[in-house]
Amino acid sequence: MSDRSARRGLARLVPFRRVQFGVLLEASRTFRPALAGQRKTLLASLGLALAATAAELLKPWPIKVLFDEVLIVDEGARLRWNLSPDRFALGLAASVAAIAFVSAALSARASVLTAEAGRKVTTRVRRDLFEHLHRLEMPYHVSARSGDLLVRLMGDVNLLRDGLVSSWLALAERGALFIGMVVVLVMIDPWLALGALAPMPLLALQLQRSSTTLRKVTRRQRRKEGDAAAFASETLRQVRVVKAYAREAETAKRFAEQTGSGEKAAVKAARITARMSRLTETLSGLGLALVLYIGTRRVISGELTPGDLIVATTYARLLFKPLRRIAREGGRLAKASSGAERLLEVMRQTPENSGDGREVEAFRGAVSFRNVTCRYDGTTDALRGLSFDLSEGTFALVNGPSGSGKSTALAVLLRLTTPASGSVLIDGIDQREYELHSYRRSFAYVPQEIELFSGTIRENILYGCPDASDLEVEDAARRALLHDVITMFPDGYETVLGENGARLSGGQARRLMIARAAISKGTILVFDEPLAGLDPESRLLVAAAVRRSAAGRTTIVVHHGESGGFEPDVVLHIDNGRLDERRMT
Repeated sequence: MSDRSARRGLARLVPFRRVQFGVLLEASRTFRPALAGQRKTLLASLGLALAATAAELLKPWPIKVLFDEVLIVDEGARLRWNLSPDRFALGLAASVAAIAFVSAALSARASVLTAEAGRKVTTRVRRDLFEHLHRLEMPYHVSARSGDLLVRLMGDVNLLRDGLVSSWLALAERGALFIGMVVVLVMIDPWLALGALAPMPLLALQLQRSSTTLRKVTRRQRRKEGDAAAFASETLRQVRVVKAYAREAETAKRFAEQTGSGEKAAVKAARITARMSRLTETLSGLGLALVLYIGTRRVISGELTPGDLIVATTYARLLFKPLRRIAREGGRLAKASSGAERLLEVMRQTPENSGDGREVEAFRGAVSFRNVTCRYDGTTDALRGLSFDLSEGTFALVNGPSGSGKSTALAVLLRLTTPASGSVLIDGIDQREYELHSYRRSFAYVPQEIELFSGTIRENILYGCPDASDLEVEDAARRALLHDVITMFPDGYETVLGENGARLSGGQARRLMIARAAISKGTILVFDEPLAGLDPESRLLVAAAVRRSAAGRTTIVVHHGESGGFEPDVVLHIDNGRLDERRMT
C-alpha cells in the first residue's frame, strides 16, 4: 500500500478528514518558531501522559489478584504469598491507592506542562500574526474588516492552539490507553477483545460523517462571528452618527441578527458533538454487554478466571472512554482546522518587501514625480502621468477637486501604494532603491482622519520619536500651538486621551498629530487635508501649527481649497490625475 493510500485509509478511521491534516500541517510549518521553543516541554508532557496511561492500565489488576489469589482459591494457594489474608488484602488496597495517586499526579503535571506550552505558543503565534498584519500592504487593510481581523487574532489563535498542542497530546495519551487496553484484552482472551471491538466500525463511520459536518458548521460559525465583530467595531467607532440619526434600535437589531446567526451555527455544532457523544455511550454499552456475555460463559467453562473477567469488563467499560475523548478532540481539531484556515488566509498574504536597498540617514528633501500612473483595482486610473519637482525645503500646497488624485499622490510618495508606471525620486534617487522602513522613517505623516492612540498626550507625541526627551516633547507641542492647551488639563502631558483622542476637540486633536510629526526625525512632512472639518478659528490655529512645524523641512500639504493661510512657496493644482497648474506664490 502506498503512503497516500495509507493516509487515506487513516482518514477514514478517525473523526477528522485528511484535509484537516494538511491544513494543520501547513499551520505547524507556518508557526514553526512558536512550536520549536516548546519542544522539550511538550515532550516532557507527552512522557508524563504516557506514564499516567501505564498507571491507568494497572488499576484493575490488584482486584484481579484479590479475586484469583485470595477470595476464590484454597488455603494452599494463599500460602504461596506467605501472607495472611488480612495483610494480603491490605497490601492490595494500598497498591490500588498508590496506583491512583501516581496516575493522578502524573496526569496533573502533564496537564500543567501542556497548559504552559500552549500559553507560550499562543502568545508567540498571536505576536507573529499581529506583526504580519502590520507588514501587509495597505490595499489589504483597505478591503479587510478590522472586527473580523480581531476575531482571527484573538479567537482563531486560541482554536489553533488546540490543533497544534493540546489536542494532539490528548490524542496521544488516549490513543495509547486505548491500544494498551486492546492489547491486554487480546492477551487475556481474543474473543473478549473481539466482543469489545465489535461496535467499532459503526462508530468510526459515524464519527467521520459527523466530523466533516462539524468542520463546515464551525467554519461558518467563525465567519458569522467575524461579521458580527466587524459590525460592532464599525458602529461603536461611529457611535456619534448612530446617535445623531437616532438609529440605536435598528443598529442593535441588526447586531442581534448577526450574532444570532453565529449562535445558530454554534448550537448546531453543539448538537453534532452531543450526537457523537451519545453514539459513543450507546456503543460502549453494547461492547460491554458482549464482553459480559462472552466472558461469563468462558469463566463457567473454566477457560478464564473471575479475575480475568473483572479486568476484561473494566477495560471494556473504559474502552470507549478514550474513544469519547478522541471523538471530542476530533471535534476540537475540526474547529482548530477551521481557525487555522482563517489564519493561513492572512499569513499567505505577501508582506511588503522592505528590500535590501540603501539605508536612509536623512533626506535633504528634493522630491520629483516622473510620469507616475497609479491604478485602483488594476483598471481605474487615479494618477495619469503625474510629474512635478520640488526642491529641498519647499513648502508645497497640493489642491484640486475631490477625486483628482491628491491623496493617492501622497500614498505613492510614502510607498503605501505602488504605481503602475513612472517613478518617484527623493534627492535624485528612485524611492525603490531605498530600504523601505528607513525610507518611511524619513517622513512625518499627518493623515486626514483623527488617528490617535488611547494613551496619554505624552505617549501620543512620543510615537513620532520614542527616544525624545521631555524638553523635545514640550518643544513639539509648542510648535503645534498645543502646549497652553495641555497645561490646562489637571494631569498635563500625562492626561489620558481615551479612544482616538476623545477628550480633545477636532482642532486640538489635529494639532496633537502635528506635534507627533514635528518631533519626528523625518525631513519631509506630509499633511493630508489638515483643515478638513474644522471651524474658522481652529483652521487658523492648525495652519499656523503646520507652518511652524515645517520650518527647515520639505513640506507637502494636500488641501481642498485655496491657500487656507498656509502661505506656501508653490501651489500644485492636480486635476484628473495630472498636474494641471504649478504656481509660485
